[in-house]
Amino acid sequence: MNSSAGLPWAWGDLSGTHPAPAPPGYDGPAAARGVRVDAPAPTVWLWLRQLQVAPYSYDLLDNWGHRSPRVLTPGLTEFTPGQRVLTIFTVMSVSPGERVVLEMAKPGALRLFGALTITYNVTPLPDGGTGLRGDLHLARSSSRLSALHQTALLWGDVPMMRKQLLTLKECAERDARR
Repeated sequence: MNSSAGLPWAWGDLSGTHPAPAPPGYDGPAAARGVRVDAPAPTVWLWLRQLQVAPYSYDLLDNWGHRSPRVLTPGLTEFTPGQRVLTIFTVMSVSPGERVVLEMAKPGALRLFGALTITYNVTPLPDGGTGLRGDLHLARSSSRLSALHQTALLWGDVPMMRKQLLTLKECAERDARR
């Protein structure tokens, strides 16, 4: 992670979680976002898998105005490497119940921001809660303009991933209370 503290490098509750290692080739800026979820890790993982069907951020922008489902999608399977998720990402790797690594795959986004991965980690906490963390890793920028685009991306990501993580948290906590 960048040595700078605060936004856009870090947001939320990252306690009890550990940064994801950068995948090979992603040696540029990194940022972390996290929430503490009052639900068991398996429930949080089920909700994280919902990223296969919807973004859970600002649906007007990210989901063409369709509301992301607030109930688990029946029959949804595990993430699969190579699978397209969140419109612009593909699954690089998955450790079921623990971690999924997504890589930006949409050509236009790659041209604008450069290579990017997001690693989502689900970490059981000692008190029975769960840490849900997203680590973003970017490739080293090749120019000042590219570095400026990356910084803009990280700032723009703060409200988007914040909304996404808080929505997933709300859904998982609601299901855990049932």
